[in-house]
Amino acid sequence: MRPGLFLATLIGLTAGSHISSAADSSWVAASTLENGVSPYCAGGQFNGPPDYAGQGEWQVEIKGNKLTFARRATNRSFTLDLKALQPDGSGRVVGKDDKNREFYLTFDPGSGPRPFHVTNSTTPCRTVFTPRT
Repeated sequence: MRPGLFLATLIGLTAGSHISSAADSSWVAASTLENGVSPYCAGGQFNGPPDYAGQGEWQVEIKGNKLTFARRATNRSFTLDLKALQPDGSGRVVGKDDKNREFYLTFDPGSGPRPFHVTNSTTPCRTVFTPRT
């Protein structure tokens, strides 16, 4: 291999590994149901505890291609592989809950702390996770 080509390849590989570690981040997100608070996401108001209405605080961490979000008030946590996201950070990834049911995280373009939406395979509800500032 020619020395110039080898050096360019080595610099490219080093820069690539630096980019992935720069994307690592951690933040607290508040979860709320989209389109109002309802136990069935059909428009009726729900006066029960916030936990049952999709509200709460979550610790969100991105390390490499893995995202973990954990409920701060309980021991619930979920980890997803982010490899399916587009290069601009947008897209949808699939996870499994504790009962082996699929749920989906949808991201707009960007990196680091940003809102994401969660839907699942059993209800029409859509939960928004918004970074706390």
